[in-house]
Amino acid sequence: MLNVKILDGGFSAQLSTYVGEKIDGDPLWTSRFLSTNPKAVYATHLDFLRAGADIIETNTYQASISGLRKYLSISEEESINLLHEAVKLAKMAVNDYTKEITGNNDVENKNPIIAGACGPYAASLHDGSEYNGVYGKTTSREIMIQWHKSRINALIDAGIDLLALETIPCYQEAEALVELLREYPNVKAWLSFSCERNSQNIVDGTNFQEVATRCYKMALPGQIIAIGVNCLAPKDVTPLLRNINNDTANEFIPLIAYPNRGEIYSSSKGWIKNENDPTFESFIPEWLELGIQYLGGCCRMYAEDIKLIRKEVNNFKTKGAFMN
Repeated sequence: MLNVKILDGGFSAQLSTYVGEKIDGDPLWTSRFLSTNPKAVYATHLDFLRAGADIIETNTYQASISGLRKYLSISEEESINLLHEAVKLAKMAVNDYTKEITGNNDVENKNPIIAGACGPYAASLHDGSEYNGVYGKTTSREIMIQWHKSRINALIDAGIDLLALETIPCYQEAEALVELLREYPNVKAWLSFSCERNSQNIVDGTNFQEVATRCYKMALPGQIIAIGVNCLAPKDVTPLLRNINNDTANEFIPLIAYPNRGEIYSSSKGWIKNENDPTFESFIPEWLELGIQYLGGCCRMYAEDIKLIRKEVNNFKTKGAFMN
């Protein structure tokens, strides 16, 4: 039986419905609102839960101990506490949602869980290198590990259910993260990559299938729950994932995908969509045929989009049952 977990969508998109559009460009991005508007963060989590998400991510993608200290002018202890607060807000949303749906047998996401969002090291550099991964050649593995470790420690201490190691643009950082993950044998995670358009590569030029398979094998058995891609156009998902499980000599690798809406950002015109592109939901059947087990949305994907993803997954299940 098809068992697909539905993820949440683009946190900044849904958060903008509460705080306006002035989020992009901030060195802390959405994590600033952990300090300035925690109620909006909580409400954003609750929106995604009500939309049907089985897994919500903490608002920590671009948060780090060093970054919070620098841009909020707070101490290390206060920075750690703010990361704890991010988990607390997600837990509050889950608890309140669980109470809200008590007795409702029509709800499918009865037991949602929380993933600690961990974006790439370069998101803290504000030099655009998270879009090409070039820093992987010049930044030592130890520096990347230590940077990630302080945040991961805080998220684990606060009680996340798993880690979302996401939008990784270079193989050096991916391997560093898997190495670090081995220090936490009881913690599970997914690992997703930032990939080039119309390509078989992650954005640093490394072949996606090769690095994804290598990282999956490097991890402790069962520790990585899925490997995949996020924040890319929907049309680019299938070409990247379609062959990853074709080699029957290798262990089956569970897959995850949470693309963006497929729009391109222009500084003068904002978000631009090619009206000739197929809709996001039109790709869902082929993704499910690939065996994707975790499916959601990234940038510009709102709570309403998550509802639609849940609906399309259910339609796919119904058709499959009818055909059988």
